[in-house]
Amino acid sequence: MSGGLADRLRRVSRVHLDTNVLIYYLQDEPPYGAIVRPVFELIASGSLSGLTSFISLFEILVKPLRDGRTDLARQYAAILLNAQNFTLQPVERTVAEAGADIRARYNVRTPDAIQLGTALLGGAEVFLTNDKRLRQIVQPEVVLLDDYV
Repeated sequence: MSGGLADRLRRVSRVHLDTNVLIYYLQDEPPYGAIVRPVFELIASGSLSGLTSFISLFEILVKPLRDGRTDLARQYAAILLNAQNFTLQPVERTVAEAGADIRARYNVRTPDAIQLGTALLGGAEVFLTNDKRLRQIVQPEVVLLDDYV
């Protein structure tokens, strides 16, 4: 297990996974696939609860569909929708309102604001990403994968 990241996540009960983290895992993209795999093992074992927005599903499906890989799109969707101890949260009114507040305060892109609103309302203590532009967010705590490479 990636010592530092695994240790960091052992101190929380719920983590929000940004789209890039999910893509790294699904595509086993070096060097990040090896870093995030233990996170998914913690989630699968029930030691950690995972969360993301349906925005992630949307973003993950675009490339396979663009490439004509409907089989891969279906596979990715099945993995995310059926994962144990992992929730895909819909974009509801409360998420939209929280996301709008985050976007207004931090001037982040709309998809990021929705993800952060989902994390906040979903009780995630950590927002796991590799998007350096999100370092400015105070709550939930933003943790970057690059800090563990």
